Amino acid sequence: MEGPRPPFTTQVLGEVLGEPKEHQDLFSSYLPAAHRTKKDQIIVPRANDADFLSFLGDELLVNRLNAIQDSLWICGRPMPPRPLNYQVVLCREITVTENPELHLVWSKNRIFLKPIPSWLLDPAFWTSHILPDDNLTRCARGFLFSYTALISYESDFLLAQEKGLLPPSLKWEGWKCVVKEVLQNHDMALVNPRYWYGELRLGRLNVVYRLRGSVFRGYSKVSGHATYGDLVADNVGVLATVLGYVVIVLTSLQVGLGVDRLVNDTAFINFSYGFTVFSILAPVIAGFGIFVVILAMFISNWLVTKKYEERRFKEMGVEPYWRTKPGQTSTGSLRKRNTSRSDPQGGV
Repeated sequence: MEGPRPPFTTQVLGEVLGEPKEHQDLFSSYLPAAHRTKKDQIIVPRANDADFLSFLGDELLVNRLNAIQDSLWICGRPMPPRPLNYQVVLCREITVTENPELHLVWSKNRIFLKPIPSWLLDPAFWTSHILPDDNLTRCARGFLFSYTALISYESDFLLAQEKGLLPPSLKWEGWKCVVKEVLQNHDMALVNPRYWYGELRLGRLNVVYRLRGSVFRGYSKVSGHATYGDLVADNVGVLATVLGYVVIVLTSLQVGLGVDRLVNDTAFINFSYGFTVFSILAPVIAGFGIFVVILAMFISNWLVTKKYEERRFKEMGVEPYWRTKPGQTSTGSLRKRNTSRSDPQGGV
């Protein structure tokens, strides 16, 4: 029985770094200089390493979006993304990201796009490293399909080259060959369901994640508040706007109490009394609420940071000298459990 085949078979990159393809060290020319793992270790990815599948997973999988697949209709439409020239017309700045979870996510005047890795345009790489894993294959097919929509015209191709979204050695004619083969062999049932949808709105992704338990962090903080001061300023600004409307209502009620027709109206007087009490208490309650939320965020971030620091130091095999108790003999400014052997993966 014939196994799965790559979505295209044309070799469009040719020789890499001036060396014949058969002399390359297992596609090493295609790979990045370094890679950050989920445990924040910095390693050198190698195609013949045992954990290379983990590297490909970090480059292609979209598990966080798949976790809310049933809610993606809130965040975008089930349609291919619009081409790059249209994104420019919408005044969206093309922001490069290597995170597949942010690919095609947009916020305000920015859209995040992950560049096409060189190895994804090599049919031999597909056969040896991607096709054996069904989940990787579906994500890779969907990711490549998204670019057939993003780069439709030569103007899109030039924009992609300018932003560094394509390998430098790829030519327009080569890209047309890839698109032709990908679309001829395309089947939406064979791609990851995330790519049934095109552009996704970051603000709504954050709302969905907050409703599902990630109250403070949401889906991503790339467009959030950089400091607590910015968060306070935005919330106080909203509160000031609401208070402005309250002042207008209070002024109207004061005028109404001077009108003979309303001065004896019991319902109007009761409403005026209730709204006056509300206008006194509401700013205090709202201000206190803002303070509580920011305090809760600060405590949450502090606890997460301390927990991460402790775990990270254990993984690094070090013990900070400043935690030595008074009277305890320190073994040095920084103790390291094992430094004699270097990590063959380049881990830190």
